[in-house]
Amino acid sequence: MELAIVKGNIVSVAKIEEIKPVRLLLVQLLGKDYIPKNEFVVAIDCLGVGFGDYVVIAQGSGSRFTEISKPTHTDASIIARVDNFNN
Repeated sequence: MELAIVKGNIVSVAKIEEIKPVRLLLVQLLGKDYIPKNEFVVAIDCLGVGFGDYVVIAQGSGSRFTEISKPTHTDASIIARVDNFNN
């Protein structure tokens, strides 16, 4: 799992049936001290998060364990919205 910030929507009209009902979001991965890295990932939105939200993403085979992402072909899923960072 990794921390990221939602940077925008991916708009795609032509896509496979399994992902037609889900939103695709562009997220920027966070590094140490929550500073954004120059790395971006397209992730399936399993929660209904918005632009600027901090999120937790699961990648690889672990990204397909939610009810929303289970039937899809995905490599990254948003599985939590971060409300607060406690050090």
